[in-house]
Amino acid sequence: MLVKDYCKAVMACNNEEEEVIKQGLMIKRSQNKKRFSPVNYKSRWFVLTRKHLIYYDTEGEKRKEKGRISLKSIKFVEIATLQDLSADSSVVQTGLPLQIGYVESGQDYVLYVLTNENQERDDWINALRSLCAHNDVNNTFHNGVWNGKRWSCCRASTRNSAGCTNTTTWPATTAPQETVSNPVTTPTMPGGTPSAKVKEPMTRPKIVIALYPFKAIEGGDLSLEKGAEYEVIDDAQEHWWKVKDSTGTVGYIPSNYVKEKELIGLQKYEWYVGDMSRQRAESLLKQEEKEGCFVVRNSSTKGLYTLSLYTKVPHPHVKHYHIKQNGRNGDFYLSEKHTCPSIPDLINYHRHNSGGLASRLKASPCDRPAPPTAGLSHDKWEIDPAELLLMEELGSGQFGVVRRGKWRGCIDTAVKMMKEGTMSEDDFIEEAKVMTKLQHSNLVQLYGVCSKHRPIYIVTEYMKHGSLLNYLRRHENTLGGNVDLLLDMCIQVCKGMAYLERHNYIHRDLAARNCLVGSENVVKVADFGLARYVLDDQYTSSGGTKFPIKWAPPEVLNYTRFSSKSDVWAYGVLMWEVFTCGKMPYGRLKNTEVVERVQRGIILQRPQACLKEVYEIMKLCWAHCPEDRPSFRALKEQLSIVGQSITD
Repeated sequence: MLVKDYCKAVMACNNEEEEVIKQGLMIKRSQNKKRFSPVNYKSRWFVLTRKHLIYYDTEGEKRKEKGRISLKSIKFVEIATLQDLSADSSVVQTGLPLQIGYVESGQDYVLYVLTNENQERDDWINALRSLCAHNDVNNTFHNGVWNGKRWSCCRASTRNSAGCTNTTTWPATTAPQETVSNPVTTPTMPGGTPSAKVKEPMTRPKIVIALYPFKAIEGGDLSLEKGAEYEVIDDAQEHWWKVKDSTGTVGYIPSNYVKEKELIGLQKYEWYVGDMSRQRAESLLKQEEKEGCFVVRNSSTKGLYTLSLYTKVPHPHVKHYHIKQNGRNGDFYLSEKHTCPSIPDLINYHRHNSGGLASRLKASPCDRPAPPTAGLSHDKWEIDPAELLLMEELGSGQFGVVRRGKWRGCIDTAVKMMKEGTMSEDDFIEEAKVMTKLQHSNLVQLYGVCSKHRPIYIVTEYMKHGSLLNYLRRHENTLGGNVDLLLDMCIQVCKGMAYLERHNYIHRDLAARNCLVGSENVVKVADFGLARYVLDDQYTSSGGTKFPIKWAPPEVLNYTRFSSKSDVWAYGVLMWEVFTCGKMPYGRLKNTEVVERVQRGIILQRPQACLKEVYEIMKLCWAHCPEDRPSFRALKEQLSIVGQSITD
């Protein structure tokens, strides 16, 4: 499936046979090349090739090109700070901006785009810098925007004035190849080789630093020591890179365990927790229960940071402090009396001086768990059942029993032991090869399958707190009044579903019972796509008693038409489950009564603990016509805005 999508993207590149390096949906700010044109933000599908950055009005074959930038013209690629009061401020607040400076017809221009996640922004910046590594780049740039009269960063009143911030040194890692014998390069398929002869440019090695330790178990893999440096030999595959350690030993490592040295920033520090929400940070610090325990996280206001600090004075609670930056010299501070040139310096200062905080910074939480890898080893999706130690039963359901397991005695797993005859096994096994490569912090990671015997086993990441449905019911007394924590759970599920939507995967059975809860209140979507392979007629037919009718929209009930928009309907029901702490949708109504109500347009009532703004988002999910329902990406943005209004 992924190969087919790749081919379409290549062929759609304005009829040019250019290799697609990266593509995805981003929000583009109007460039305002005319003096009085209004500022606006629009969603655009970006495609990066070795020659151009192209953007289209939409994704797919019928898309219309809206613009392109020659990579040769790019002068800088940097993180940006957008403060557009005249534009859609909600877009600016919920996006992570980057800017691309380039020259066109002798004029300097800046393209501003916004991504959804830090990792996504880092990936675009790195890809662009690598492809433009041999350009004659600028030494300075403006970190802010031109508002028609002056630059927002340095207040300079001339648009072409010299930049006020030094540009970042670019890593020359994967510069574009120069064609020797053929002016047109044949597209390279994943895992294939180009037909044109190419000359490899001289490049500096790509150096990465390990954020987590990794123990190599399979032959060909390489162990990682946290904090150590490694040279990347081959990063052609997304999830497993071939690297060389300081002794010259070469092997594969999970790419999500390392970060480029030049881009690592705060990630190397124990106290930095990235995009962890306010609610999860509070939960983590309260579990530690240590005076002065703290973390630094990305603020709900994009581009800023927040310090979350646990104190027992006058009673146990968590305080949140925005880390501010001085506009004159760029210094960071929590109290204006105590400024430091960097956030690590600021943290070090407050380790020794409370400086206006509720407590001196004493410790960050103990080592947090490493993320799951895409498969248990490089290119491994078939697992030998003899390597699995099966332990206690975790649950049972439509497909069979789920037991806790350990692979090779060291990696916790969940093993779903499939009932024979319940699914189209051969088709699923083929799909599993692709599904192991789906990786997101809010998706339960598929490690692989045991398919050489029957029944087959599906081996996934282990989630210690079990299903979201049971978790909600068990903790109703503590969760019931915690609106922001319930909303955070919904946002996490939405992020996982937005990732599936972006990769053209339909869940078909999204519900609280099919989401799992792990440490630090992490919620992940499980069993995505599994319903496609069910052979049980009662389950696949909307007339059967096992069919999830209470989560199904009209088009599924009437025509069994599944799509991302039917997943959106089910997501609205899941939100209702969360805000009722696990109540059954439609109560004790029979399936026939539910079908009748749905077809008449009668929807679930607002839960007692649910804010009006959150219920309005649920209602959007239950639009009778699929085309009227928002995408998961749009839902995520709206939920984030509501979440920010709650915490402000």
